[in-house]
Amino acid sequence: MANRKIKRVKLGTLGVNTSFAYTEAFKTLRTNLEFLSSTNHCKKLIITSSIAGEGKTNVSMNLAATLAEAGKKVIFVDCDLRQSVLKSYLQTEQGAQTKAFAKGLSGVLSGKSDLSEAAFQSKELGFTVLPAGKYPPNPSELLASPQMEELIHLLEPLFDYIIFDAPPVSLVTDAAALGKFADGAILVVRHKVTPVVTVKRSVSNLRNAGIPIIGSVLNAYDSKKSNSYGYGYGYGYGYGNQQEGGRV
Repeated sequence: MANRKIKRVKLGTLGVNTSFAYTEAFKTLRTNLEFLSSTNHCKKLIITSSIAGEGKTNVSMNLAATLAEAGKKVIFVDCDLRQSVLKSYLQTEQGAQTKAFAKGLSGVLSGKSDLSEAAFQSKELGFTVLPAGKYPPNPSELLASPQMEELIHLLEPLFDYIIFDAPPVSLVTDAAALGKFADGAILVVRHKVTPVVTVKRSVSNLRNAGIPIIGSVLNAYDSKKSNSYGYGYGYGYGYGNQQEGGRV
């Protein structure tokens, strides 16, 4: 099972072939975040998963789009400096986008690029995007660097929400490296794919890094086969009742 290839989840971006229930699931997630923000400082969010192929980028993009739809200023920061899939979510890439993908976050953190040329405002998505840029030899070090802290200080007064799309937390330390800059993390779990023991390990990794776990998103969950509401995504907490050897 260790070599099992997992197909990436891409259920669409809001407004493109999406059902009412699908859209409502993200609006529920947005409402929960807005409630948290009203009681706690919760604007810098890490979206991560346990393993590859759970749909964390899809969740990050749709969450950013839903927040932007509500009038919030949002920036999506692609922190996957190892295997970004962001390009597959954009229908077009030209002009400023092409330049931004060539420079991106790694260019800013290494001092080779300015934020103005490394990020772009996407009319298609409704929010600002900072791509990963070229893959560096030291992703974790860059994400934990003083330059990353300076960048976040620059972004905070400009945006209501900063969404960090981070690599799987059980595979590399990149998500944990971001922990000291973030207000919390949302863990994406793919239904009937992610082993429970792996999810528990991811939760431990986040907690050991001192990152508050805001909640989890149950991805690729078909409510037609259960009594629960919503399609594609469920929002909730906890997975401790699952059997150790099973899948969520």
